[in-house]
Amino acid sequence: MTDTSSWVVRSSTERDVCGIRLVCFPQAGGGTLAYRPWMAMLSPDVDVLPVVLPGRDSKFSEPPITDLTLLAQAAAEGLQPVLFGQEHAVSYALFGHSLGAVLAYETARILSDAHHPPALLIVSGSAPPHRAAATHTYHALPDEEFITEVVRLGGVSRAALEEPELIRVMLPVLRADFTAAETYEHVVGPPLDCPVAVYVGDTDSTVPRAQLTEWDQVTSVRPVRHRTFAGDHFYLDDVRRPLLRALRDDLKEAAGAAQAGWR
Repeated sequence: MTDTSSWVVRSSTERDVCGIRLVCFPQAGGGTLAYRPWMAMLSPDVDVLPVVLPGRDSKFSEPPITDLTLLAQAAAEGLQPVLFGQEHAVSYALFGHSLGAVLAYETARILSDAHHPPALLIVSGSAPPHRAAATHTYHALPDEEFITEVVRLGGVSRAALEEPELIRVMLPVLRADFTAAETYEHVVGPPLDCPVAVYVGDTDSTVPRAQLTEWDQVTSVRPVRHRTFAGDHFYLDDVRRPLLRALRDDLKEAAGAAQAGWR
């Protein structure tokens, strides 16, 4: 049975009333740190819920899951009591960056099958799932070669190489996440019945531009919104304020202008 008590970071001032809840999935090797500033910056309209995946943050002692489909199933099970256990139902959206985008997509599929579709799926810095078939198996490389390839591919910043202890801590999770990404096989199914927004940095060399419009295929809802921000694969921190303004606008539209809590 999945431990549902620790799958998200909650604000110290939890609210039963907000415009929408935003569940945030990290990139490969990442944790909740990138999304924690969003909790205050999008308050009180958005209840930001950074996802805690096995092997990191408060789940550091748990072995990371190396199968993306199984990870999505575990996340969906852990999120259901968080999102749907309150007396007053609140709309929710999913945000995922890089590997987290495909994980958010797979989680959205599972929750939609359970009759709890998100109000919006936001995918960032990622090719669409049907393009995710791996042509390499970097996860099987020796440690030094693996880290070199991760840096080259934009999986971690070069600055991280100057922190050997950080790399040592990150390595098992990075390898597990790359295993999940490189063994993932997209299973064709019905398109999502929810809006989708696609975000990317304008100099992100990890995402073929021609493939970004193919995210439109994962949903039956039109139009699919595409937003481009200044920056590379790590644009989330570089342009935080314009990113969050755009995110707030997209979430407000998804939740509906009439929902309580929006200003």
